Amino acid sequence: MLDTQVRSSTLVGAPLPAPAARSLGELLPRAAATGRGIVLIGADGAEERLGYTELYIKALRALGGLRAREVPPGSPVVLQLAEPHELLTAFWACVLGGLLPVPLSAAAPAGELDRVRRALGDPWLLTDRPEEGRWLGPVGELAGPNAEPAPGGWDDPAVLVLTAGSSGAPKAVRLSHGNLITRSQGTALDNGLDGASRTFNWMPLDHVSGLVMFHVRDTLAGCTQIHARKDWVLADPLRWLDVVDRHRVDTTWSVNSSFDLVSDLLEQGARRDWDLSCLRYVMSGGQAVKARTVRRFLAALAPYGLAPGAVRPGWGMSETASGIVDHRADLSRLADTDRYVPVGRPHPGVSVRVVDEAGRVVPEGALGHLQVSGQPVFAGYFGTSPDAETFTPDGWFRTGDLAFVSDGALTVTGSADDSVSLAGAHCHGHEIESAVEELPGALRHCTAAFLADGELVVCYSPAPGADRVALAARITALVRERFGVPVSHVVPVAEDEVPRTGTGKPKRAELRASFRSKSL
Repeated sequence: MLDTQVRSSTLVGAPLPAPAARSLGELLPRAAATGRGIVLIGADGAEERLGYTELYIKALRALGGLRAREVPPGSPVVLQLAEPHELLTAFWACVLGGLLPVPLSAAAPAGELDRVRRALGDPWLLTDRPEEGRWLGPVGELAGPNAEPAPGGWDDPAVLVLTAGSSGAPKAVRLSHGNLITRSQGTALDNGLDGASRTFNWMPLDHVSGLVMFHVRDTLAGCTQIHARKDWVLADPLRWLDVVDRHRVDTTWSVNSSFDLVSDLLEQGARRDWDLSCLRYVMSGGQAVKARTVRRFLAALAPYGLAPGAVRPGWGMSETASGIVDHRADLSRLADTDRYVPVGRPHPGVSVRVVDEAGRVVPEGALGHLQVSGQPVFAGYFGTSPDAETFTPDGWFRTGDLAFVSDGALTVTGSADDSVSLAGAHCHGHEIESAVEELPGALRHCTAAFLADGELVVCYSPAPGADRVALAARITALVRERFGVPVSHVVPVAEDEVPRTGTGKPKRAELRASFRSKSL
């Protein structure tokens, strides 16, 4: 008899064990007892070791300085610091003192700090340069006698994370101690991380991926963690795997575009004597993972011992305290023509579901709106109360992404804001971008496709010497043939003028605004 049962598009992660801690403030002194620590790779490639014990002592001294300046508990403190060891010191000083750290990139555009100050209501500032208002000075001037820790509790806010703003105005995500602890514990359990692990991150520590996805998780695990500057890695993408080999790293991270960069160099004749058999978990997120890209990467790294199941696409947001879904499979079996790559199953303590426009869970295989619930999911944005636009009546977070469930795994097709529906056809902007970058003459990872006033605009970066007129015609024809949607405008943009998020995605909202203002 045929099985006629229709399964719904709801996935429930395993139960989460008892919390590993009741406050984030417990994690650093516990890690200090392991004798392990952090390796920071500088802009020149030099390595500096920062033990957990040393970091704990520095944080307590900085907290003493904050208390001497009478910063009230619970106050937001913006951290705009270029040096990673100073950022980590300031972050833990705030955590241990019950303050609310707000990491902000030291390379943020002019005016970004003022925008953040207005949004947060005149917060305190820890910055490298003097600022008007509640400036606390640089971290080095905070040193004082060790202060007694007084961190917040489970439901208290522990950090404010500024969203990337790739499709709209950034917001301040309020993450509690409980959010951060359960996310860190869940992903460590799901991916087998413990004190013996060795991890390598090259996202900035002022970004949710660097600070939460790696640093907080690894401090909870008490393992050796290595951090490098993104610019240092991107200047020679093979440095990423040099570090993996040299330090026998088992866990790392990359975006889809960096897989391409590594594959390009190896196919062009670059050689290394790596042994990558140590590397068992390459988390890939922040950009849509493309089947052709990951298959090419796995093929290029197979001679160096990388296992075909090492690359694990995942999904998460700042609002979920970073990644909460991972996919474990042999991705070398994908076909280049596969439109989407699954992101997997939810971590312990997390549930996901896909619903229709009316909020009803759809059958497995049907496309719909992704919603998530669980302990890592935030309770709301700073300065606002939970609302129906953000959360459902039964408490699920509306992510804004479109997805479907198939064979027990979640596949995220893209953001609803990234959706392109024209002439009776539907696709996502990231699909158009990937297709355009297959064309000779279009630089990779510089393309943005978006709707502006009901018309499809494709911004791309031409390679030096490319025939822009001919390339525009090929882009228009390709998008029409492959996706069935008409392109109204093809706009060349210099590679160094493409605005990007922290994970390297072009900021479509900024490009759309520039196009509408005729500045593109």
